[in-house]
Amino acid sequence: RPRGMLPRRPGGDPRRCPPAQAELATRRRAVPAPRARQEDSMEGSVNWLKRISLFAALHEDVIRTIAGRTLTRDVPENTILFRKGSPPRGLFIVTAGRIQIYRSSPAGRQVILDNLGPGQPIGEVPLLDGHPYPASARAIEHSKLLFLSRPDFQHLYRTHPQIADAIIGDLGCRLRHMVSLLEMSLLRSVRARAAACILQLAEEAGATHDGDTFTLPRTQGQLAREMATTRESLARALAGLRRDGIIAQHRARVQILDFASLEDAALGEPTPDPPHPPAPRTRTTVRRRL
Repeated sequence: RPRGMLPRRPGGDPRRCPPAQAELATRRRAVPAPRARQEDSMEGSVNWLKRISLFAALHEDVIRTIAGRTLTRDVPENTILFRKGSPPRGLFIVTAGRIQIYRSSPAGRQVILDNLGPGQPIGEVPLLDGHPYPASARAIEHSKLLFLSRPDFQHLYRTHPQIADAIIGDLGCRLRHMVSLLEMSLLRSVRARAAACILQLAEEAGATHDGDTFTLPRTQGQLAREMATTRESLARALAGLRRDGIIAQHRARVQILDFASLEDAALGEPTPDPPHPPAPRTRTTVRRRL
C-alpha cells in the first residue's frame, strides 16, 4: 500500500493509522458502562441517604433527586479531604471506611476531635454559616464517600425546612461530644482516659463481660492523639490497667478481666485496694501540770 494511505477496513489496528484515524478507531472500541451498574450505584446512594438523619424525613422522590446530584468518591488512606481555614465545598457522607476530624498546632501537636464512620455526614456546619472549615479532615483508612456540592445543599436546605430540625439535632450531639472531649482531656487523668477509650472500644465490639476479647482498631499512637496525650503516657496507663488485673493485652488483642473495675477506672475512681487490718492503737500519756 502506498505511504500515507489509510487502511481499507475502518476498524483496523490504530497503531497503523494516522493520529486522527487512530483516535476514531479507539473511540469505536470503547465500551460504555452497563446501565445496570449505574442503576445499582443510584440505588446504593439512595439507601445511604435514607440512613442519614439529615435526609430521613424527606420524601422518596426528593431523596432520589439528591442521589442523582451526588458524586461517589474513592479516597485512599491518609488523603486530606480539607484543611482548617479552607472554604467549604460541599457535604461529604461516609459510606465506607473512617474519616478523622482533627486540629493541629504550629508546633505539630494534633488533637483528634472526632472519628466518623459509615452513615455520618461531614462538613455541614460551614455550609450553613459560610465560614471556613474549623478543623481538618483526613481518611485514616481506605474510604468511600458521597459528595453533594454546596449550591445543591443550600438549595435543598432552603426548600425543605425539615432538614433544619435534623441539623439542629445533629449539632446538639456534636456539642455534647465536644463537652465530653473537653472533660476527658482537662479533668481526667491519662489512666481514666485510657480506661474510657478501652471501655468504648470494647462496647463497640460487643465485649461487655469478663473474659471477652476484642482487637484495637487503631494503633496506640492514633489512640493517644484522640485522647490528647502521648503514646508513651498511654502505654504506661495501659500497663497500669494490666498490672491491676483489669485487662490483659497481647499487642492489639485486649481481654477484659474485670469489666466493673474498668468502668470505675474510666470514671476516674481508683481501683479499691484489699482491706488492711486495723493499725494498733497507741496509748498516750498526759502529764498533769502541778
